[in-house]
Amino acid sequence: TNDNDIEESSQRKGTKISFTPDRSIFHNYRYVNEYVDKMLWNYVYLNPGLTIYFNGKKFYSENGLKDLLNDNLDGKVLHDIIHLRGDDIEIALTHADRMQSEQYYTFVNGQHTTQGGTHQAAIREALVKVFREFYQKNYDSSDIRQSVICALSIKVIEPVFESQTKIKLGSFDMGPGLSTIRTFI
Repeated sequence: TNDNDIEESSQRKGTKISFTPDRSIFHNYRYVNEYVDKMLWNYVYLNPGLTIYFNGKKFYSENGLKDLLNDNLDGKVLHDIIHLRGDDIEIALTHADRMQSEQYYTFVNGQHTTQGGTHQAAIREALVKVFREFYQKNYDSSDIRQSVICALSIKVIEPVFESQTKIKLGSFDMGPGLSTIRTFI
């Protein structure tokens, strides 16, 4: 968009971004709207209060990862979503009412880590530890994690990912000289 094409808006503030691919470079391009929608939803879940308009559609989340779980639940749950938010961490957690495998939505510094990593391993371990300590019984870890539905977002200084696409966290520490991810979670 030309800088001179500033449009008046009733919005409080914001930035309008337009992109038109150059056909000499992008010969047969096409947008996969479902993929773009999913990414935009993740941005608003990770930034509660942020509003994004894309192709006339509004993306907004007031409750962050709690909204992510609510919007992606398939069926009933055993209990209300447990939602915890702190410095550099946010967790939303519930259990499905029917037997199913664990389901995790994990993020590091806003990047969706679809293959998990050290932070996902840490939350899985923490769940088992908390249940065993609270009930003072040595429940089987697979029974504790059965039907868990969890969203986890952490902020790590200088994260190391296991692939170029940043879909799996490999870092063990929150940052140079800071606690381990396992301890932090």
